[in-house]
Amino acid sequence: MRKHLVIKVYRKNFPLHLKHYLLALQAKKHGGRVHELAGKMNMPESDILDFSANTNPLGTPFNLEGKGPDIEHVISSLIRKLDQYPDNRYLEFRNAAAGFVAAGIDCDNVVPGNGSCEILRLAIASVINEEDLILIPCHSSANYRHIAGIFGAGIERFSSKDLSSIASRTLERAKVVIIANPGYPAGELVSKDMLSVFAERCADKGTLLIVDESCIELCDPSMSVADLVTHNDHLLVIRSLSNIIGMPGIRLAFGIASSSMAALLNAARLSWNIGTIEETIGTAFLNIPGGQDSRYLSESRKLIRQEREDICKRLSGIHGLDPVKGDANYILVDVNDLFLDSVRLTEGLALHGVLIRECSDLFDGKKRYVRISVRPSSEFDIFIRALDEVFAELSMEDGREKLEEAIEHGGASAAGRGSCEYYPCHFTGQDCIFCFCPFYACQDERTGGKWIESSTGGQVWSCEKCNLLHRPKVARKVLDTLMEDGNTDENIRRAWKETIKPLL
Repeated sequence: MRKHLVIKVYRKNFPLHLKHYLLALQAKKHGGRVHELAGKMNMPESDILDFSANTNPLGTPFNLEGKGPDIEHVISSLIRKLDQYPDNRYLEFRNAAAGFVAAGIDCDNVVPGNGSCEILRLAIASVINEEDLILIPCHSSANYRHIAGIFGAGIERFSSKDLSSIASRTLERAKVVIIANPGYPAGELVSKDMLSVFAERCADKGTLLIVDESCIELCDPSMSVADLVTHNDHLLVIRSLSNIIGMPGIRLAFGIASSSMAALLNAARLSWNIGTIEETIGTAFLNIPGGQDSRYLSESRKLIRQEREDICKRLSGIHGLDPVKGDANYILVDVNDLFLDSVRLTEGLALHGVLIRECSDLFDGKKRYVRISVRPSSEFDIFIRALDEVFAELSMEDGREKLEEAIEHGGASAAGRGSCEYYPCHFTGQDCIFCFCPFYACQDERTGGKWIESSTGGQVWSCEKCNLLHRPKVARKVLDTLMEDGNTDENIRRAWKETIKPLL
């Protein structure tokens, strides 16, 4: 017998009954929170650069002359339908989706949905009971865990890079396996050959395989397994249009399954789960000449490959940033060797009106990764300038903290030669009381310092050739001055005038 926790919330004398496993559920974090940041920063939404949402960098096809549907025709068609209920069979949309995806797919294989999350939730709701097992990749969309939690399912993780390593007994125990292709958040593609073999294994064990292909049109649609559904009742493929057409405000997706499974899912979904606006825009796009090989999508893939390569090259040249290899319109960046963790970097950029996706929720709380979307080079140049400012501000902040610590403890807590991986950063035998110079950036080239080009492309003051503050007698004299009563900034100015300036 299933156990349910009863929480008494008195509402007309009726207690509210909640399933016990929902008490641990939290709202899922997601990208694209432009409105939220605009409110916090008191700035127009148009001033915010969004690198957190994985939308098509080419823009919407409705704004590109000769590459997509006629926007005026779409609008006029839409206006005529606004005073009507949608036909909840969505036949026009389903026929357009079938023709867009692959030969052999027809209307009976398509399930319309309000975004990929709804299709996924519909499938899970139709299959999973409490404590059933769902297999998901080790690192994957938080949506998968969230939806599994809604239905009280158990979760086991696996590596999507080697599907053959999943034991047959594990597949037998699992009701559902979810795979994203391209993967998330790194964006690596799984080959169609590997997925085809795995789909057959799942079918043999009676396990539903859900392949989330939400952005495969923007990398390589030839890797899709959508054409396999016609002879596999245990395969569901999910496609999303929202980000593909650069219109995330239009919540629109569809599932592709065998005719028998699609019929069941269509019967189980909400009667009107997509509105007239979404249906009209989606149908217009899906009827685009060439389908997945249309001029619009071909140029989108070309732009993404070019911009991704350029972005990864530029990020790789910045110390502490390591972009992870992938194929999608988003890039996972390892910041493990950066002096900032993923949370501080994300918050710092947000203060400059730049949104990126912080990924600790995808990596068991490790603040090691961020994800950025592939955007045009003009926007990435703005991103780099903001990054340069964040690095300067936060390094100054860290330096100030180290300085205050050195003053408070009289230099006793400063990093020593045995504990610092960079020793000697200037000369053997140097004094390390001041890891960060209290006079930075003095901009006095008599010290040996100079302006150089930073790894982000901007200008930064370099102290590499200055060793004044690491001379033991000088360091001690400066510290004595800074430890005297009075304002720290005033003491810094006096230390420069009385101790450093005479040495220049």
